[in-house]
Amino acid sequence: MGRREFYIEAQVCKYGKSRGWRPRKMAFVGRRGCPDRWFMRGDGQLVVMEFKDPNGKLSPHQRREIAWLKGQGFHVHVVDSVEQGRAIFDAWGEAGS
Repeated sequence: MGRREFYIEAQVCKYGKSRGWRPRKMAFVGRRGCPDRWFMRGDGQLVVMEFKDPNGKLSPHQRREIAWLKGQGFHVHVVDSVEQGRAIFDAWGEAGS
């Protein structure tokens, strides 16, 4: 993970927490391509994010897993800027509203 990607992930996680989301670093056991962070909030709300450096590319494993998750109705995003990550949380609104 590049320094820029680490910074984006840290800032988006911090912002998500401030909006009532609980971030979790995830890994699939015995499988590659798990998106980086899964953010959970009351009433079963779940947002999944894969963080990339600007202009970073998804691996074939990541593309496969993201496509499957989206096909199952999960909210999955590839995030390459702090502003993009914040906008995703802003679109969900405040916790409890």
